[in-house]
Amino acid sequence: MQKKDIVNIEIDGLLQSRKNAVLEYTNSTKRLIGMGVKFGQASTGEIEVPESFTPYLGKYEISEMEFEWEVVYTDGSVLRQFEGEDTHSFKDIDLSRIKSVTYISNFNWPSDNRDSRVTVRLNCETGKFEFNNGFIDQESLAYINDIPGGERKLVLFNRKRKDFSAVNGTKDTPLEFLQMIDETVFYNRFVLGYETPAGKRIIIISPNGEINLFGK
Repeated sequence: MQKKDIVNIEIDGLLQSRKNAVLEYTNSTKRLIGMGVKFGQASTGEIEVPESFTPYLGKYEISEMEFEWEVVYTDGSVLRQFEGEDTHSFKDIDLSRIKSVTYISNFNWPSDNRDSRVTVRLNCETGKFEFNNGFIDQESLAYINDIPGGERKLVLFNRKRKDFSAVNGTKDTPLEFLQMIDETVFYNRFVLGYETPAGKRIIIISPNGEINLFGK
């Protein structure tokens, strides 16, 4: 076999590998977006919105954190995660007098109409969940509102996954030919529910509004 034939075979193989990699990249990105993962540009901070939002949310801007919480106490007072310039954390919640916890999608809408947003509310007195504009199947809905007996312990947190990729890769592995590496990827999953001696009822909310059972 002549040398030029060997080179041509190698070129063909590398071109095919490149096509396969691009196809795999495209397919995996599409699947990730469907799961609620959000992509942005590392250099500009601009965020691309998952397609799964568009059928029901209309026109909005979106921030890095997809949901914010608010707590209603038994005396009717309200504690919000964001109140003016103040930001509260879960540790600021007085669990001894809590009535309900609500997660609210914090998109910046043209109006303050929260009826259009994804909301998930847990009534801590009854153990009942309420859902608005989120995606939950009927089997999960029936299970989550089949309330186990015993004293309820609130479960309230979010799990964050982030990945930052620079335009030129790392110092040891420069990637100057791969412009698509200029991206920020993040996926925050919000967890709400309770545990009792007889069982637990906990849900996990994905950034695209999909609601699943957590640790059934």
